[in-house]
Amino acid sequence: MSSIRRWGCGGRVQLLAFTAVISYNPLCINIAIMEDNTSKFDHRIKAPDPHIVAIIAAIDEIKGQFRAGLKMTPQAITSLRKSVLVTSAGASTRIEGAKLTDEEVEKIMQGLVVSKFADRDSQEVQGYLETLQNVFDSFESLPLREGTITSLHKELLKYSTKDDIHRGDYKKKENTVGVLGPDGKVARIMFETTPVFLTAKEMQELVDWTKDALEKNRFHPLLTIANFIVEFLKIHPFEDGNGRLSRVLTNLLLLRSGYQFVQYISHEQIIERRKDEYYLALRKSQETFKTDHDTIAPWLNFFTSVVQEQATKAVAFVEEGAEDDHLSPKQAEVWKYISNIAEAGPSEIVNATGIALGTVRQALERLVELGKVKRVGRGRGTRYVKL
Repeated sequence: MSSIRRWGCGGRVQLLAFTAVISYNPLCINIAIMEDNTSKFDHRIKAPDPHIVAIIAAIDEIKGQFRAGLKMTPQAITSLRKSVLVTSAGASTRIEGAKLTDEEVEKIMQGLVVSKFADRDSQEVQGYLETLQNVFDSFESLPLREGTITSLHKELLKYSTKDDIHRGDYKKKENTVGVLGPDGKVARIMFETTPVFLTAKEMQELVDWTKDALEKNRFHPLLTIANFIVEFLKIHPFEDGNGRLSRVLTNLLLLRSGYQFVQYISHEQIIERRKDEYYLALRKSQETFKTDHDTIAPWLNFFTSVVQEQATKAVAFVEEGAEDDHLSPKQAEVWKYISNIAEAGPSEIVNATGIALGTVRQALERLVELGKVKRVGRGRGTRYVKL
């Protein structure tokens, strides 16, 4: 008869060549799952490169400065947050192929579009606006768990008629991440996502590991959040909306970790401007998963640099008085850009800030009226110089 070896937990037995975990001890099973998760993810972030450590330290210093220096009026805060909602919704949906400008997004938010969101771009924008508003308003009561994620997905796709069947549910058919060709079809697959039959298991593992790491402060929260996002996008748990939802979840996790500045500067806009870097960092990291050289270093570089840029822009609003009642948030952003370089043309400002050309021109006229800049030249050669 086979010899039996027993461990603690009261339910683990070894019969010669195989090991079985008996299901009657939930504590033992939870420990086993947690140990497996630890070995799966910890190595990715337990020893970040020194320059990543330096970036994180700089971000945390700015976080403190922002919290201490934020003295905006309630009206200015409301105005700035509305501006960020518009910018974020526009950028996040354009990353995925939508075409609406920020001005068109703003009309949707103000209820000036009466098409009942008949086209897909408008449906996606309205869903993003409402979901991100929910996160901004209620992040403290939205803990990271699978139910929260599926609920946010359902809200995100609320107006998308083609997603009626699967919104809020994990995928039931395989999906891939690829580059679209001119004909709108996938021309090149970037990476394979998690198979349908493993999606629920891998999402549970990811959420459990992330909750444990954040609650126990096992790593710096920015490292933990970065790993969550890159793994979430590798799993691609839903049939549609994964990219948009990942950016909503980024806002949620950063806010819950104390990075309040995300409500005042759009990280989606930064990603849109650096979209090629974004996809390259994801691909370079995700193609190493389930190999013997698993790493998220390329993604960590990109993710922390985006948060650092976001933080730097946010604290500049505080330091430079961007909450001035005489300037709208976008006018303040144009003014801040010119302040840093002393002279610029409208097209340069559009490229640097992502603000639409018409809005940039209006902002420049306002700055001229206030005596902050002067106009030099005429026509296409017009430049604006800081006074």
